[in-house]
Amino acid sequence: MCTSLTLTSNNQQHFLARTMDFGFQLDGRPVVIPRNYAWKKQLEESQETRYGFVGTGRNLDEYFLADGVNEQGLAIAELYFLNEAKYSSEVKEDRVNLAPHEFIMWVLGEIASIAELRERMTEINLVEKEIPLLGFVPPLHFIITDRTGETVVVESDSGELVIKENPVGVMTNSPEFGWHLKNLNNYLSLQPSNFANKKIGDYEVQPFGQGSGTFGLPGGYTSPERFVRTVYLRSLVDADAPLNALFKVLDNVTIPKGVNIKNDGSVDYTQYRAAFDVTNLTYYFNPYENQEVFELVLDEELLNKKEPIEFEYDRKFKTTVLH
Repeated sequence: MCTSLTLTSNNQQHFLARTMDFGFQLDGRPVVIPRNYAWKKQLEESQETRYGFVGTGRNLDEYFLADGVNEQGLAIAELYFLNEAKYSSEVKEDRVNLAPHEFIMWVLGEIASIAELRERMTEINLVEKEIPLLGFVPPLHFIITDRTGETVVVESDSGELVIKENPVGVMTNSPEFGWHLKNLNNYLSLQPSNFANKKIGDYEVQPFGQGSGTFGLPGGYTSPERFVRTVYLRSLVDADAPLNALFKVLDNVTIPKGVNIKNDGSVDYTQYRAAFDVTNLTYYFNPYENQEVFELVLDEELLNKKEPIEFEYDRKFKTTVLH
């Protein structure tokens, strides 16, 4: 599970945000990968990054990131795509062969814009290769945005990577993205204002109170419910305060520990939330353990480091005492 969305502020700043929901403890933390860093691929020789980037990840012999933004303002997040992702079963000599979880490293280190990604997508062959941390091949799809504000989804439900336009700026999990767009047709009645009173014969029916226009808005944690809820909220939030608005939307799809138990007994919950200001190259990180939002600007000093940098953060819940 996971939920992601983009948002454009009233002064044309572009953002990508996401929840990371998972049943296995990922222990993700802020990581900066500098320019000209040679990262090890599982299927081929190392590849040097053209661009530096910041995101959430950890070191598993090599760094693995689940999201990030690079110095060109291209941002990406990977989300679970259960029973839908289809990868190549073999390495192809004329392609860049990547394990699915390496796609983010390649995109952030190599690609400056969605326009460039369209031109170079045919270079990539995603191969069925497990991630060492999990011990299986993760089924993934990706949401990507850049400094133009355009947003796309990349899915491999056909066996080949396909770029799909994302007119609503939201992505969750399975089914494939087109299904979620069609499902929005079931929610045409949603509106921020109350429904008007209605006469049934001589009897007048009226709303119980505020919020009648949202009657039928899905409230559960399934992928379709989170998609509809996020699309609705995103379309109405205050874009004058975009970062606050993003986290308020994420609040509505954040999963507390204990409310979603998987068949194997593990607890699927929101381990962290992250947001990326692609205009100002700023990364925001909010762990499950507290309400604090940590900020990191991708500046020249970080971009020119010789090795990746991990940033520790305070996991203790904090309050502010008023005097």
